[in-house]
Amino acid sequence: MAAEKMKLDVWKGDWGLPSVDPHCLAVLAYCKYSGVPVEVNKTGNPWSSPTGNFPVLRHRGETYCKITDIFNYLRKEHWGSDFELSTKQSADVVAFSALLEEKLLPALLHLWWMDDKTFIDVTRPWYSRAIPFPLSLFLPGRTQKKAELRVNLTKGGENISEMETETKVYKEAKECLNLLSYKLGEKQYMFGRLPSSLDALVFGYLAPLLKAPLPNNQLHNHLLQCENLCRMVNDVLVTFFPADLREMEEKQKKEEQQRARTSSSENSEFPNRRRNMVLAGFFALSAMAVYAWTSGLIQIQISDLDPAPSPAPSTTRKAQAVKGEEN
Repeated sequence: MAAEKMKLDVWKGDWGLPSVDPHCLAVLAYCKYSGVPVEVNKTGNPWSSPTGNFPVLRHRGETYCKITDIFNYLRKEHWGSDFELSTKQSADVVAFSALLEEKLLPALLHLWWMDDKTFIDVTRPWYSRAIPFPLSLFLPGRTQKKAELRVNLTKGGENISEMETETKVYKEAKECLNLLSYKLGEKQYMFGRLPSSLDALVFGYLAPLLKAPLPNNQLHNHLLQCENLCRMVNDVLVTFFPADLREMEEKQKKEEQQRARTSSSENSEFPNRRRNMVLAGFFALSAMAVYAWTSGLIQIQISDLDPAPSPAPSTTRKAQAVKGEEN
């Protein structure tokens, strides 16, 4: 075993998760399961990665960027329990890992990057905050295009519409969740009480589905029906990542306190605010009237209130007589 610490760069976390990226979560879980002496750097700067993405493991002058390469290196260094698995269990690790990549990953890519509402409300704002300027201006859009290309190449086709592709992607993902739930059963982990790289992968894929506030998360509703999978994800978070859960709880508590203070302040200021609004309206109307008067928009003519005197009766009759003679 290596005495010196390994260095692991991962995407930042949120919503009680140590990272928002499935592969980063999987590597973090594997390191926690195995007790790997690793120094974790949570970042949003792709410039620090050779590939522009995470996770990235550095050790003894070597750099590993793919999750399969990271797992293989950790197994080579005798970290983890995979080398203790039977031949059949090792075959299951390979088979189910491929199943996750083929069936569940496309649905995650579609959900995060191709669903318009999720991309506008959650994905792009989160990555724009996490990624430094000026990368934040174009990197989310470029990642979206890569996700679309990946999904369309593996699940789409020339004769398949976008709606048909979407239906196919989520149908296969739900079937994958059902298989995982059946495999787990009542066990703590996939192969009993000993977590493996498969459990790390399952946790990495399912945790964002369960915890992220995605608006159109139909997979979340299906996952909730697989109670044993939800239980496993929550157990891993509580056991191995309690600091992230405490951070989320403290953040939520502060937000609730801030909302309560804001509401209390608004209620206490309501009478004065209403009075001020009435006075402001009165002064505004007065100012408008003065401006209209001084600019000539309003003119007031003052006339004698007494009615003009009627002509005398004799004068009136004389005028009528003259008029008759003329006719």
